[in-house]
Amino acid sequence: MKLGLIPKLLIGLGAGILIGFFGPEWMIRLTETGNVLLGNLIKFFIPLIIFAFVAASITEFSSKAGRLLSFTIGISYIDTILACMFGAAVAYLVVPGFALEASQAVEAATIGAPFVELDIPPIMGIISALVLAIVVGMASSWGEAKILSGAVIEFRNMIERVIKSFIVPAIPFFIACIFAGLTAKGELFGTMSVFGKMLVLILLLQAVWLITEYTIAGIVSKQNPFTMFKAMLPAYFTAMGTMSSAVTMTVSLKQARTVPYINKKIADFVMPLCANVHLSGAAMTLTISAITVSLLTQGGLPPVGLIISFIIILGVIEVGAVGVPGGSALAAIGILQSTLGFNEAAIGLMLALFMIQDSFGTATNIAGDGAIAMIVNRFFGKEDEELEQETAPENEVALNIEDARL
Repeated sequence: MKLGLIPKLLIGLGAGILIGFFGPEWMIRLTETGNVLLGNLIKFFIPLIIFAFVAASITEFSSKAGRLLSFTIGISYIDTILACMFGAAVAYLVVPGFALEASQAVEAATIGAPFVELDIPPIMGIISALVLAIVVGMASSWGEAKILSGAVIEFRNMIERVIKSFIVPAIPFFIACIFAGLTAKGELFGTMSVFGKMLVLILLLQAVWLITEYTIAGIVSKQNPFTMFKAMLPAYFTAMGTMSSAVTMTVSLKQARTVPYINKKIADFVMPLCANVHLSGAAMTLTISAITVSLLTQGGLPPVGLIISFIIILGVIEVGAVGVPGGSALAAIGILQSTLGFNEAAIGLMLALFMIQDSFGTATNIAGDGAIAMIVNRFFGKEDEELEQETAPENEVALNIEDARL
């Protein structure tokens, strides 16, 4: 039977702990070598991931409807930013209390030297990748730039294949190397204690944010939010199993179309779009994790100004990455390094925590799409004539999805 990502992550974590406790010196050095090599490879791909996702998303979105598209993306971005701010505020209050026992700094590669050290520098910086993605994405949507727009989308598809075929399968090995080092240095138990408490905090805040989203959506739309929430439950549990917003999109679209007060044209437009631009659950998790890991690895909470900058940039670079299992964390690695100064050990801790809860973060993203649809429906649901023109491409996508499922 083929194992899913979470069992593989747990196996990697367990193997790393065993190696750290019982492994000979040469094996610890081998895990340090894996830490260095895999860490450098992941860092090499980060600017490419940011460029591919952001440029392709701008290319695809800019060719679609104007007001409806702008409103939906704007609401999704605001919701994501507010979720991050909420998570950060709670983390600043709560995390120092349960992280005191493990607040010592965690240094990478302090036990034994790696057998091989190979530096693989990225081809560009994180901000350079983001700016280039915006420029190329905008340029590919101007005039008749069909070759450029096709190349941008194909490059995004290629990077997605790299993530699915190489980076995500390598993450359990990377985590095994990280935890072997933590165990050998005697820092395992404090770290794991914090991880357990942090996971509970993340799941609790995700539930609170879902309640907040639907409460606000009900007030704005003047409709019963429980009806939409109940309809989205199958999509929520599907997302937990697939850990992919893109894969779950067919289920969320089908469920949204069953809600009586939601215009089907709105559902056809909003659900596929939000599967790529709405990530309140994943982004909140990354924010809380970043604050906690910063305390663990750097001995203190990051300045509030840095976290605000991190959140604002995070909402941009995550566009499109939510469709790939683990894509949210991978796309965020660049700003974790450039903004918060994370090293390989800190990145490994981030990946371990995020991947273990990724199914819940994805489910929160997907379930929250229903609340976004309620708000959009309130302002655009009766504009039938305009929607005919604005959602035509999305309607075709929706019909193709339904035909494929039949």
